[in-house]
Amino acid sequence: MNAKFQDLECDTDILLIEKDTFTVERFKDLMRQKLAKNLNEIIPNSREVRMFFKLFYDCSIGELDLKVDKGQWIFPPAGMTCQLLKIGSQAWQKGKLRVKAYLKFNFSSVEVQISCDFCPDEPAEPESILDDIRQSEEYKKLANNN
Repeated sequence: MNAKFQDLECDTDILLIEKDTFTVERFKDLMRQKLAKNLNEIIPNSREVRMFFKLFYDCSIGELDLKVDKGQWIFPPAGMTCQLLKIGSQAWQKGKLRVKAYLKFNFSSVEVQISCDFCPDEPAEPESILDDIRQSEEYKKLANNN
């Protein structure tokens, strides 16, 4: 399997996860809402979570003023099985999906942003190495000059 995850930038591409389909945009929005809701319900009501934030919020050392108020989670690290249908594509592409959550927190709430990465099981490859060359602008110019 190709181990290169790539950012899903086109929000109108379609994800198929188990039996559910989502646009990339809708999936990210639902994940953001759910994670923000869960975290924002836990933080004000949990002494342990508040203590965790207090431990890591101010990590200043000497003159170095270091505030740990941002974090990033990637889950699941190896990705979850899904299929991706890109706009203009003829078929679903099987692969793995990872969710990246960017967190900005304080003692009472958390802001969440979500992005997604996709790693195809089989990378899209041209049928022939020559296909790439034939599609290049330089080749087309040379072919038209002869």
